[in-house]
Amino acid sequence: MRITHVTDCYLPLLGGIETQVSRLAAQQAATGHVVEVITTTPAARGEHGVSTEMHDGVTIHRVAARIPGGYPVHPRAAHHVTRRLRASRPDVVHLHMGVLTPSVQASLHPVARLGLPAVLTVHSVWGSAERWFAALDRVTRWSRLPILLSAVSELTAAPLRRIAGPGVPVEILHNGLDLDEWAVPRVERGARGEGKAVHVVAATRFAPRKRVLPLLESIRQAVERLPHDALFATIAGEGPELDAARRFVKEHGLSSTVSLPGRLGAHELKRLYSRADVFLAPAVQESFGIAALEAQAAGLAVVTRKESGVAERLTDGVDGLLAADDAEMTDQIVRLVTQDGLLDRIVAHNREVRPSSGWPSVLADVEKAYEKAAAYREERVGRTARD
Repeated sequence: MRITHVTDCYLPLLGGIETQVSRLAAQQAATGHVVEVITTTPAARGEHGVSTEMHDGVTIHRVAARIPGGYPVHPRAAHHVTRRLRASRPDVVHLHMGVLTPSVQASLHPVARLGLPAVLTVHSVWGSAERWFAALDRVTRWSRLPILLSAVSELTAAPLRRIAGPGVPVEILHNGLDLDEWAVPRVERGARGEGKAVHVVAATRFAPRKRVLPLLESIRQAVERLPHDALFATIAGEGPELDAARRFVKEHGLSSTVSLPGRLGAHELKRLYSRADVFLAPAVQESFGIAALEAQAAGLAVVTRKESGVAERLTDGVDGLLAADDAEMTDQIVRLVTQDGLLDRIVAHNREVRPSSGWPSVLADVEKAYEKAAAYREERVGRTARD
């Protein structure tokens, strides 16, 4: 199959869409598909123009413009996408949308006019931006195009369904992970540098949407309710709130309890997870939570908010615990430390039972969506002709 991915966001930028689209494309190429990516992300900051490269068996076409702030946006992206698709005539076009992905948005109507089967996947929680997408839909009717709509979770699918209406299907296409890569050996409590404490961890961006500061407050309250040295926390990552987080730790006397090591690479995260017990995911507007999936694949119990996309993959009390609010987040941390056998039972389950988002099942779901896209296009075009 010839597959073309269209995305504003791609490597070398590091984010959820960038990482998942690149991994999906590489996995598809490894299974024998002919895969290309069209992106407005330059190969390096400041570069511009049209270029082509090959990476992990994927042909990457970059259409980069000089944009203030270096944003991966091109004013003529739709023109370049159309030219490339006319030249390659793929079997399916897979478009990837976030909150701010204007190149993909501008390409929807041109892709539909080319007559190619197409899938649009929403990767981000839109929040207040839903109003903007709904207003645009009233003008351009982009949700009614013969393009199969999909999202990475029910949380991200909900606004799509509200905008498109009951007659338009929306598929769920989860993100994927190499589960074997994250199946790390476990270092038992007492044999770790952190001692016998229950070790809770997070790997995130220190930005308001990720809610690191409320998480630190939950940890502070949990420490107050627990015996001395019963809990240790490591929160890895970087971002605009890192300095505020460091101040919080210092001001509340948590320096011996909370570690903020900065951003860790995949190898360092695996070492961290091997000597940890619980992964904390406090964000409410988390579309999928690939970091939580990595930790779960490593055998950690996951604690998250009930509203998040992470919660959709968990069964409360089996592979993690769900919290209705920040106060309950604290309660669940305390439960895992104090309730006899609960933490060990969840960890044992997660080390034995793999998550459902391994690449084989994800690739199979994506290919089914591609087949549905072809049928959906025929059905929509036929309906329009009858009308």
